Amino acid sequence: MIVPQQNLTQALAEQLGGTVDNLVPIQRGAAHRMFTARWQQPDQPPDSAAMPIVIRFFHGPRAIEDADAEAAALRELGRTGYPVPELFLLNDDDSIDGAPLIVMQELPGQTLTQAALANPERIPQWLDRASDLLLRLHGVNWQNGYAALKPVLPPLDFAERQVRWWARQASTVAAGDLDEGFGWLRAHLYRTRSATNQALLHRDFHPDNILVIGDRISGVVDWGELTIGDPALDVGWSRLVLTTEANADLGDRFAEAYMRRNPSVGATLPFWEVFGAVKRLTTIAMIKANKSERLAMWADAPDLVRQVGREDAVRSFLTARIAVDDADK
Repeated sequence: MIVPQQNLTQALAEQLGGTVDNLVPIQRGAAHRMFTARWQQPDQPPDSAAMPIVIRFFHGPRAIEDADAEAAALRELGRTGYPVPELFLLNDDDSIDGAPLIVMQELPGQTLTQAALANPERIPQWLDRASDLLLRLHGVNWQNGYAALKPVLPPLDFAERQVRWWARQASTVAAGDLDEGFGWLRAHLYRTRSATNQALLHRDFHPDNILVIGDRISGVVDWGELTIGDPALDVGWSRLVLTTEANADLGDRFAEAYMRRNPSVGATLPFWEVFGAVKRLTTIAMIKANKSERLAMWADAPDLVRQVGREDAVRSFLTARIAVDDADK
């Protein structure tokens, strides 16, 4: 039975035990519905502070698989001590408000973006710490776990599948102006064979998904796109976001800080930077065409309005990356 949204807190309380209240939608422009709430656990004294929680619904044709995969990822990453939200509940059917969901801890802290804006002089330190944290993720031993992310594709096959999938999305919204970008990616697929290792990838690692308290990073959120692949994909995406939403200097500093510790990603980084730009421009084209049903096919679309506003910057990044790479040959 599908539970009306107004009864969501009661349904969650029955699953979790205790009581759930203060349900508030998270207004992030994401394709998937998310809420914050407070959970009074059944063994807590009545006058103790309730646990802040996040409820995340999953939609689209792979909703159950996506919910299962993210729940498993949070469990396994949590066991390694990586700073992720604690998972409290996986409901992988549509019995609560019509869709699978997970309930997890709401991590404390402000976003790294907010912290950096408040103290710009500390930005170099934060970039260094963020690159360390990404490197730490890439060093997690996934071979003995993470069954939901397997089988692992060889680097070339993974890249080819990604390019093919995004090219199909671009064709549905007649984004013909991206033909050059997709053509470049197809012509350079062979370069992904140079990837020296496979790692856990966040695929949306940027300052808005990193939380900080004081001088420390308190957690990383939005794990819906976790997969296994070439770590250069993460570095390229982070560089793209920093370059197009802040400035090129920050993007370069982040990439340089990471590559000082793991220079091997340099071999495939140009490919994944171009891919990241084409992927974001395809997403923007889908937003403009109101293809919301396609946005629901991955676990967490970034802020939609922000993306559209950065379209020119992303196009400039794409043009520059292709030109720099061609000049380096």
